[in-house]
Amino acid sequence: MPRSQPSPATPDVSGQTFDAAADAAGVRKSPFVPVIPAGGAGTRLWPLSRRSRPKFLLDLTGSGRSLLQQTLDRVLPLADRPPLIVTGTTHAAEVAEQAAGRARVLAEPSPRNSMPAIALAAAVAEREDPGAVIGSFAADHLVGDDEAFAAAVDRARAAAEKGYLVTLGITPTSPATGFGYIEQSAAGGPPGGAGEHGGERAQADLAGTGARPVAQFVEKPDRERAEAFLATGRFFWNAGMFVVKAAVLLDALAVQIPALAAGAREIAAQGASADALARIWPSLTAIAIDHALAEPLAAQGRVAVVPADFAWDDVGDFAALARQLRAARADGPAAAQAEDDVVALGGARVLAAGSHATVHGASDRLIALVGVQGISVVETEDVLLVIADERAQDLGALVRGLDEAGLGDLG
Repeated sequence: MPRSQPSPATPDVSGQTFDAAADAAGVRKSPFVPVIPAGGAGTRLWPLSRRSRPKFLLDLTGSGRSLLQQTLDRVLPLADRPPLIVTGTTHAAEVAEQAAGRARVLAEPSPRNSMPAIALAAAVAEREDPGAVIGSFAADHLVGDDEAFAAAVDRARAAAEKGYLVTLGITPTSPATGFGYIEQSAAGGPPGGAGEHGGERAQADLAGTGARPVAQFVEKPDRERAEAFLATGRFFWNAGMFVVKAAVLLDALAVQIPALAAGAREIAAQGASADALARIWPSLTAIAIDHALAEPLAAQGRVAVVPADFAWDDVGDFAALARQLRAARADGPAAAQAEDDVVALGGARVLAAGSHATVHGASDRLIALVGVQGISVVETEDVLLVIADERAQDLGALVRGLDEAGLGDLG
């Protein structure tokens, strides 16, 4: 992302400088602080992803970089301050090792969903720079075009400067039922509520930013509703990417869930110390940012969406992973396959006849496939999984049953 030449001032994380006087004069935008929530167990990618080593720490695509490292690589060029990674205490050491000094790690004592994690990072950013704009980007998603991503974030920052909670909406390529959706307001219509930012006011506010008012957020639909959404041309996939002024987020949260906002600010005021986190964190409401802020603020006309055309995937299950691996191969020298369509990662040797499969192998043992279609084979040191890609979403239920089956050590 282009930047103007800095005058002598405070060094930022990218090695550039941030001139407070120039910022005050409006030459630059408010400083941007990327936030990376790194949580979740990734149960639908078990046994590759485990409680002790979740998917954001893994190199699932054979790139040589974990999903977390790819996310950090993507946001660092946009940052005016070191990114903030919020993760569990169990994973904090490995997260810090993978970040290699390029980000600050905030260790949450227990998982409490996305809103407390993002609020904590926002409070730290606000404490250090009251005008900071944060951008929250999940640690375990794939983005296909870093330049298009940077351009979308730049547009989102412009809308955030106007006091909106801004989300990046992924242009849908199919009527997917595994994602939530964002509906932009119909041209000239009210974006949900009748608040002071509603209706034509929001349209005028956002003019020139590339952002559009949001009418509503919709949970994962069935196939029929998803097809209807695409037919309107007003819906985007919800990738869970949010850009907003830290103070705007916390002030809005103080109205919706006062104790959560106050708790996050109190932790930040005490330097996000282990003691403050241990005392205050367990009392914070466990809730997703969509339910805590995005949905109620959309009803007030205070949420905007920036259409984003880059390829994106949350890599939520083995079917999604297989799709991504094939897309990558299609651009490479191994694109052509004859009768068989098998993608193999790891050390496994594969022989196939009349098969369509993805193989993740931890050893060099031979895996032979004959006449199997649309499956993933996952071999680790202690588990062999064979799963039909069309049933990939069902794997989570099996993993949840491990404890009951006396196999909790494998989770």
